[in-house]
Amino acid sequence: MSDSGFVDEAPIGAPDGASDGAERARVARRRRRPGPAAIVLGVLLVGLVAFGGWAWSSRVHADDVAAYESLAREVDVLDRSIVPLGHSELPPCREGVDGRITRTYPPSTGPQAAELVGYLEQSGWTVRPAAPPAFAHLTRTASWHTLSIDVVAATESSLVESLTATSPAGGFGCLLR
Repeated sequence: MSDSGFVDEAPIGAPDGASDGAERARVARRRRRPGPAAIVLGVLLVGLVAFGGWAWSSRVHADDVAAYESLAREVDVLDRSIVPLGHSELPPCREGVDGRITRTYPPSTGPQAAELVGYLEQSGWTVRPAAPPAFAHLTRTASWHTLSIDVVAATESSLVESLTATSPAGGFGCLLR
């Protein structure tokens, strides 16, 4: 041993270095635990992925809300022209993965189905085939979402029973809300 505390001698073992290869193989077989730098890097990577998912879902949800608000404005304008009896509004992600606006009309003074559908067509809505009990199914695109309105009536000359406007939302955006 030297004055500084270091040993200048070679390790005890075979003089020809035969045990040196076996020692290296044994050390190589041992697993190394991740160091603090690897742990910090892993945490940062997971945080970056989580932040990216949150940002993406927020963007998706913002598009959902913009489409719903566009639909709500359309129905508000319709309400000023043709007054409903009762209504309900459910924003996206509140009770499902879409937003719904429902209007019911008085049985004796509501608008005729043809009048209501004609008004919506003039506002830019496109009539599509409807499944009963709906008299008409109308669609329009806003914020890359297909909005729809279902008008429930027996015939085009009968009074409208109800109107249901739907704005689909993204399920992934709703998961984080």
